Amino acid sequence: MSYLSHRRRGAALGALAVACLAAGCAVPGAAAPEAGQRAAAGAAAGTTTVTILSGVDTSVSPGNQPVRPDDSGMYAELVDWWNKYEEPVTKIHVVLDTVSGAATAEHSEMLADAESGDTRFDIYNLDNEWVPEFAAGHFIRPLRGQLQLNTAGFLKRPMKSGEYNGQPYAAPFTTDVGLLYYRKDLVSKADVAKLSSFRGLAGLAQQVMATHPGITTGYDGQFSSYEGLTVNVLEIINAAGADAFRGNGTIGNPEAVTQGLTQLSDWTTSGSTGVIPATELGYTESQSVADFAAGDAVFMRNWPVYYQQLVTAKGKGSGQLAHDVAVAPLPFPSVLGGQDLAIAQASPHPTAALQVIKYLTSPQAERCLFAVAGFPATRAGAYADDNTLPAGYDKVNGPALCGSEVGPSVKIGTTIRDAVDNAFLRPRTRYYTEFSAIIQDQVPTLLRQSTRSNSLRTQVTKLAGALNAAATGLAPRS
Repeated sequence: MSYLSHRRRGAALGALAVACLAAGCAVPGAAAPEAGQRAAAGAAAGTTTVTILSGVDTSVSPGNQPVRPDDSGMYAELVDWWNKYEEPVTKIHVVLDTVSGAATAEHSEMLADAESGDTRFDIYNLDNEWVPEFAAGHFIRPLRGQLQLNTAGFLKRPMKSGEYNGQPYAAPFTTDVGLLYYRKDLVSKADVAKLSSFRGLAGLAQQVMATHPGITTGYDGQFSSYEGLTVNVLEIINAAGADAFRGNGTIGNPEAVTQGLTQLSDWTTSGSTGVIPATELGYTESQSVADFAAGDAVFMRNWPVYYQQLVTAKGKGSGQLAHDVAVAPLPFPSVLGGQDLAIAQASPHPTAALQVIKYLTSPQAERCLFAVAGFPATRAGAYADDNTLPAGYDKVNGPALCGSEVGPSVKIGTTIRDAVDNAFLRPRTRYYTEFSAIIQDQVPTLLRQSTRSNSLRTQVTKLAGALNAAATGLAPRS
């Protein structure tokens, strides 16, 4: 069945999710098809309708004063604000159309729409690792000179995420980065600050577990066979050698790949307890946070959006934090997650679409996405060291752009910003999905078996062959 049959249409939908998302990403939210129908029907005669095709949104909250009471996500709130206060001025109506499901479904449907030359969509909200594929396929328009990307205050790493072959194709909308969550009653801030490698992190976790028998996990990560596994593996391998992978996704330093996978394998146990228990090899973001929240782990690698969930939970139980938590940048660079906005090549309204993108990536919108919704921001100014929100978009006299209630994310803004500044991009290849599929297919086998260095090197050679084929668009069949 086509993914098209599963789409939930609608402007101003509620929860759009992070996959991350992978960036490795999080939990899809529920959509509301009737909301989009109302928004589309509300366009006045003589207006241009700009339609955004996006995945689901995991924003924490749209603020305490949304434009429409049933809004449940910041993407929807930003769209509704535009339609109420900017549409009368610009004669541009915005519709937010979401693809239900996780990142794989989002990618498949967006790519199918782009390949078909579908003129219904003006803007794609792309996970940043997809930008090269869409740019190389001529499915999105280059933006050189149109957004003043070099002077607009975007952070360097998120800005690079929208480029392909040195040319900008997408504007950074949200970004994301892995953080290290830890138990403050078990590990001190000073101990965490001394860490500089995955090996050191796992070793400290093992020491803590030896003196606290009730702790069953040293390190909660995401090791199920999805994009989260690719992200976690890339981070650990990159910590062993930043030149491990070339930009096209092939292996540039086999020894670094071997070393990174050896470290990961060494700390993965076949039993139910250990630094990385075997049961954790099936974990996604939500399962990791549930385990950590229950007080069963010393450390957790996860995205910033979970900070609010953890610090606002009370008492021990499912999804509730049993102990005080602190966050720090990972001891090694994180993969950069996030989503970028690109103008569809087939868009009948590219000029209007560019105007909408400028609004959605404006300093005011970025502050809302961060301070209220919990998304790491792509602009330096969004990390202002206070608990205030922007007064509102400056073109009209309207209410605040996004409510007035600030979320907990502002408390860790410096930590997030530091991690973003040190993050790295996944391989910038048009065949990234093939690259990731090979990692997801081959690495779990390595983690579930006892591997000596010689046999692991043999496996890395096999992995290198598969990635070489994928880099030319000839990914081997499993």
